[in-house]
Amino acid sequence: MNLHAFGEFVRKHRPALELRAARLCAGSSVDATELVGETLERALSVFERLQDQDTAEVSQWLEGAMSRCFARMGGQLPDARAAAPDLQQTFDLLRARFREVYGQPAFGKSAGVTGGWRM
Repeated sequence: MNLHAFGEFVRKHRPALELRAARLCAGSSVDATELVGETLERALSVFERLQDQDTAEVSQWLEGAMSRCFARMGGQLPDARAAAPDLQQTFDLLRARFREVYGQPAFGKSAGVTGGWRM
């Protein structure tokens, strides 16, 4: 194995790994520095295979490896579906806030808008 090449690999990919680890570990008991180290250790074990892939494939592999390491270290991956608010609920909240601030409906004829369009 070419350790010099792996050193270059680390210099190239470590900044992105550190950013992702900081986001994953925020509010978690998992240490971001340890997570980056674990991920790079896994990358070292398959480095010869990673060298032959393009940057996008390597980044994708590293993200997956980091997620698996994070879960193995006791972290909980966020559920993306649970974080996305319902669109209708968002519109309802905006309408209610507008009425609270201005004392009138946000959209429609009674708000001074001509035509039948309502949000």
